[in-house]
Amino acid sequence: MAFVDPTNRSVLAFDGLHLYHANRSNCSGRVRLLLEEKQLPWKSHHIDLAKKENVSEEYFGINPKGVVPTLVHDGTVVTESNDILIYLEETFPEPGFRPVAPGAQQEIDDWLKLSGDIHIPGIKTFQYIRVNAARMAKSEKEVALYRELQKDPALLEFHGKHDLPGRSFSDQDNENSLAMLNGNFARMDQILDRGGWLVGGAYTLADISWAPSITTLLGGGFDFEPYPQLQDWYRRISERPAFDKAITAWRQGS
Repeated sequence: MAFVDPTNRSVLAFDGLHLYHANRSNCSGRVRLLLEEKQLPWKSHHIDLAKKENVSEEYFGINPKGVVPTLVHDGTVVTESNDILIYLEETFPEPGFRPVAPGAQQEIDDWLKLSGDIHIPGIKTFQYIRVNAARMAKSEKEVALYRELQKDPALLEFHGKHDLPGRSFSDQDNENSLAMLNGNFARMDQILDRGGWLVGGAYTLADISWAPSITTLLGGGFDFEPYPQLQDWYRRISERPAFDKAITAWRQGS
């Protein structure tokens, strides 16, 4: 579990659930979706990534990677979106989205880990190549501040591919991201054809973790035509009232 001892001590005084998040972030979306499914009251701290509101000493003092989302619950700080899902499930177990049937627990955990593992090389790379690189470009001053604050090697390498002069994403980066995404979606399509949901024939944290990533990739023009079961699964989730509140409404407000 990614608990943080923040250097920005102001958040230690927070009561209740507070979420630092961005409207179009799929990682933020999965946390909002679980909050809405559990009907938990929460305080929004929206971070405008296009305005680089995350690139500040104040926010890095809450989340050492400077990414969204960050959950603060009664002064406890939790980062990494899938860890936040687990934290919320364990802290507020009803209604539950993590069945304990034999084998199902590990399957859910595996799907959560996979959605985190492919975020930078798969989803984030695909989106930046097609949509975000120009919109998210930093000024020289912002680049300098980011590289001063950021200590995570993977994020420094990723953002260096479009922030630093003379660098850009390569054709190989593009091919790798597509191969990674298509490989996982082909597997998901087969699993969904057998049971309708990713794990155990029920709507779980696995589905909640992955569905907002589909929203993000659709916004970047990803072709889901080869995956009819995945499209049906996503349609069913996107029709849920919680999805409308957690994903659709926030994206429309951008």
